[in-house]
Amino acid sequence: MTRETLLEVRGLSKHFGGVIALDKIDFIVNRGDVLGVTGPNGTGKTTLFNLITGQVPPTSGEIFYNGTCILQQSPEWRVRAGIARTFQKTRLFYGLSVEENVRLGCYVHEPPGMKHVIFGSSRDESATQKERVAEILEMTGLDRYRSYPGSELSYGYQRRLEVAIALGSNPKLLLLDEPFGGQSAQSTTEMGRLIKSLQGQGLTIMMIEHRMESIVSYCNRLLVMRGGRIVIPTHRKEDRHAPN
Repeated sequence: MTRETLLEVRGLSKHFGGVIALDKIDFIVNRGDVLGVTGPNGTGKTTLFNLITGQVPPTSGEIFYNGTCILQQSPEWRVRAGIARTFQKTRLFYGLSVEENVRLGCYVHEPPGMKHVIFGSSRDESATQKERVAEILEMTGLDRYRSYPGSELSYGYQRRLEVAIALGSNPKLLLLDEPFGGQSAQSTTEMGRLIKSLQGQGLTIMMIEHRMESIVSYCNRLLVMRGGRIVIPTHRKEDRHAPN
C-alpha cells in the first residue's frame, strides 16, 4: 500500500560561516512514521529541527510539508499548519501552572492575548478549548498536577509538560529533541508510554535520540547522521505504531 508523504527534505544545507552544519541531505517522512534521528553530538540533528520549524533559514535546499514548499513561511505559520516541537532543554513558563502552560499551547490557532490565555473565563473560553486542555492533561498524566507551578514539577514531569504544550497546537508532525535525556528510569518508562500512546493515535513523529534501545522500541525508520550528512538513509523496520 502506498504511504502518503507528510514531509520531504531535498538537498538541505546549512552553513554557519565556514562551518557546514548540514550538507545536502535528502529524506522523506510518511504519515504515521516514527523517524529516529541519531548520530554523534554536533552532527546537525538539532539544526535540522530548527530548519524544519523555521527558526533558522537554510543555506540551500527545499522543505516540503503536505506537498507545499514552506521555506518562506514563518515559524508561527508552521505551528498553525501542524508542526510542533520540544527542545533539548525544557522551555516552560515556570511561574504559570501546568494547566496554564497547556492552555497557552492550545491557543496557537486563535491568539486571544496573554491575559485571557492565563485567566480565561468560562464565558470567554470555548468549550472545545477547555475539553482539549483537559484531554491533554489526562493523556500526559498531568491532570493531578494541573494547579502546580511548572517550577515545582520534577524534571521528568517538566519534560512531559513540554510535550503537552506541543500537543496543544494539535500537531500532525511532532519533533521531539532527546525526549528521554536526563530522566530517571521511572520517568523514562513513563515518557515511553506517552510516546507509544501518540504512536497509537497515528501522530507522525521525528525523534532525536542517542539511546539505541529507545530507537529500537519506538522508531520504525531511522536516520544516522555524521558530519552534517546522512550516512545511513531511512529504511523501514517492522511497523511499531500500535502500543504492545
